[in-house]
Amino acid sequence: MKVYKGIVKGNTVILEEKLDLPDECPALVEIKPLDEARDEEIARHQIKLLHKAPRVGKLLYKKREDLYER
Repeated sequence: MKVYKGIVKGNTVILEEKLDLPDECPALVEIKPLDEARDEEIARHQIKLLHKAPRVGKLLYKKREDLYER
């Protein structure tokens, strides 16, 4: 799904770039204020970075008692 940015004027949305869809093509439009959409985009980006982060260190002790055996 591609996201397009635009401005609402009355009951019309004016997009900043040309759509790559044919005329009269059915489409679903979701309207979000820009600041809310930006917050969701930042959250998705942060989650993606967390999944890409390298694992550092290793689990030394599985139980607290293991610590005292050492």
